[in-house]
Amino acid sequence: MAVQRDRRTSFPRQVAGVLAKEITEGVLPPGERLLEQTLSERFGTSRAPIREALYLLAQEGLVERVPRKGAVVKRYTTREIEELYKVRVTLEELALGRDCDGLRRVRLSLAELRPIVGEMEKSRREAKRYHGLNFEFHKSIIKLSRSLVLSRLYTQIEGPLKTFLRLSVTTKEDVSRSIEDHRRIVAAIAEGDAAEAGKVLRAHEVDGMARAMEALREGRLP
Repeated sequence: MAVQRDRRTSFPRQVAGVLAKEITEGVLPPGERLLEQTLSERFGTSRAPIREALYLLAQEGLVERVPRKGAVVKRYTTREIEELYKVRVTLEELALGRDCDGLRRVRLSLAELRPIVGEMEKSRREAKRYHGLNFEFHKSIIKLSRSLVLSRLYTQIEGPLKTFLRLSVTTKEDVSRSIEDHRRIVAAIAEGDAAEAGKVLRAHEVDGMARAMEALREGRLP
């Protein structure tokens, strides 16, 4: 399958985008080998752009180099997952402090986040769309902070986070609990209460992390 080239984005980046989507959606599972020759044939290109695409995916934490195997979809350990979630919570809590700092910021945050929660409620039976909106909500918390430092750091972990988000919300009960947590975060922001928003967020993340780790232990894919 060849990528339809877009002059606004480099070809290796386009290839990396296709593979990243397949990794986070479980089409390419952890441990799957990513052979340069096979991928070059699939995307109708030489091996050089494929090599660069795999490098970009490694930078995003989705691919790793394994001796005698080459590039493979990264398989995260329990400890690494815990560390990623801790980093994520820390970054989002810092962002919430900015999002709740003053009436203007609160209004901007609500204008961005409330519609996302509304769409999440409408999409509770559409797993793929719901997962996308779930990630968008958390990414928006960072974006609304207008902190280049937080945005840059978050970008470095968002690849694997997309996978874990899918693993953490798989049942109707998970979705209902997730929506309620997001409502409570928005309600706390409406009050300008960053501490309460952070408290709800932390509990939400701990719960989600536990479900994601359970799914990985059982070998379930997104």
